[in-house]
Amino acid sequence: MSRTAALLLSAACLAALPAAAQETSADLYINSALVADVTYGLNCAVEITGSIDAPDTDRGAVDVFDIPPELTPLGQIVPALMGLGFGVRARAADGVTISNATFEVFHPPFPGRGTASQSWRATYSDDAHSTHLYRFDFPYEAVTGTWVMQASVEGELLYRIPFTVIPPEDYPGARELCDPAGLLSLAPTTHKPG
Repeated sequence: MSRTAALLLSAACLAALPAAAQETSADLYINSALVADVTYGLNCAVEITGSIDAPDTDRGAVDVFDIPPELTPLGQIVPALMGLGFGVRARAADGVTISNATFEVFHPPFPGRGTASQSWRATYSDDAHSTHLYRFDFPYEAVTGTWVMQASVEGELLYRIPFTVIPPEDYPGARELCDPAGLLSLAPTTHKPG
């Protein structure tokens, strides 16, 4: 694929977090027959190159980026910081192509807007990764609680990754996450289902 267009919806010290708050993996699901190399985590910087219509989103559009951003694997806990993104990166399993999938984000309702779910179209191939992020661009988006990102095709779930968004003051080192010596210096890892 010469141009990997991934979508971004406008939207550190994990060891210091209580063990019970570090992961919400009970509901994590990866369909390894259909997707591979699933990575999830946080992102600080992405170069947006445009947007496309997405009527089932709060804004009515999702942003496009040509260079897929890396996701730093700091678990599924996300501080509600303006400009911070979090999401999922995956490719189709070997020999599989998935077109016309649906990527969905479920979250607590946005104050004053009521939006609690958003979705847009997604494609996955076995020779390139597809990255879907949510970035906190507006204060009303930074709602704390459980967020779930999932993708499905024809009613079959590809993956489901839950995240817990918490107040920044409850996340040790939150304000330093996007410093060059913080989040951006960490290398991503890939989840390999057992």
